[in-house]
Amino acid sequence: MVTLNSAALDLVLHQLYVHFPVPGGLVRAVDGVDICFRHQQITGIIGESGCGKSVLGQAILGILPDYVARSGNIFYRSTDILADNTSLPGFYGQQIALIPQNPGDSLNPLRTIGRQFDDILQTAGLNDKTNQRKQQLLTFFGLPDAERVLAAYPHELSGGMLQRVLCAMSICCSPLWLLADEPTKGLDETACGVVYENLQKIKTSQSLGMLIITHDLQLARSICADIAVMYAGQIVEYGPQVLTGPRHPYTQAFLAALPENGFQPLPGLPPLPQDHLPGCRFAPRCPSCQKRCLQEVPPVYDSGTAKVRCFLYA
Repeated sequence: MVTLNSAALDLVLHQLYVHFPVPGGLVRAVDGVDICFRHQQITGIIGESGCGKSVLGQAILGILPDYVARSGNIFYRSTDILADNTSLPGFYGQQIALIPQNPGDSLNPLRTIGRQFDDILQTAGLNDKTNQRKQQLLTFFGLPDAERVLAAYPHELSGGMLQRVLCAMSICCSPLWLLADEPTKGLDETACGVVYENLQKIKTSQSLGMLIITHDLQLARSICADIAVMYAGQIVEYGPQVLTGPRHPYTQAFLAALPENGFQPLPGLPPLPQDHLPGCRFAPRCPSCQKRCLQEVPPVYDSGTAKVRCFLYA
C-alpha cells in the first residue's frame, strides 16, 4: 500500500515523448523529458510559444488526443498515469485539478456557477448540499456575496470574478496537485493582479504541489520555488536560481531579450516543430556551440545550482 508521503506524491517524468503526426513527419512537441516535480512545492514551466510546455501539462493531466503518439512514463503514487490514471480514485479533482487559461471558455454558459461546482464535486464522489463548502471558498477568494455568485450564470459575472470562481472550483475537492495553464495569458494588468493574489492564497493555505505553465516571468518570480525552462520540446534547465543565475545559453539569451534587460535580440529562429536535429536543439543559435553540440544530444548535467542540458557543464 502506498503511504501518503511526499516522495510517493511526487510527479516523476521519465523519458517522456509526445509526438503529433503531420503530413510528411512528426511534430516532436515533448522530446525526451526527465524531471521530478516535488509535492508541496511550486514549479514554474516557462519558455517561448510552441516550446511544448502546454502539451507537457496535457500529458500529465491525461487529456492528450487519442491520435497522439506518446511513450515514456509519468509516475505518481506508484502508478504510471501516462498509461493508466483510472486506477487512482478521484484522479481528476482529488488527485490533480486544473486552473484553465480562459474563464469565459472554461465554464458552461447554460449552467449556474453553483451547479458547475456540484458537477465537480460529484465527479469526485462528494456533495455539498448546504453550499457551505462552496460559500467558504468563494468568500476566501474575495467574493463575499457567495449566494448570489452561486445562483449566477457565467455571463452575469465579470472576468475577475470568473477567475476567482475557477480558483475556488480548482481546490473544492482538496486536490494533491494543481496545474495552472497560462493563468495570465491575454489578461490586462488588473486581471493579472487577481491571478497573482489568488495563487498566493492557494500557496499559503493548501498543502499541495503546483505546476504553473506560464510566459509571465513576474508571476514565476513571485510564486515559484523552482523553474523549468523548455526549448523545442526539451527541458534545458531546472532549478531554484534559474531566473537570477541562468546557466544554459538559451536561458541566458531568453532573459537577456526581456525589456528590463535591454531587449538584447536572440539571433536565429527555433527549429520548426517537425525538424529533427541530431544534436542539441539550441546549437544552431548558440554562441557557445561546439562540434559535438551539432552531432550529439547533450545529457542533463548538475551544475551545482541547476540541472542543465548542455555540454558546457560536462
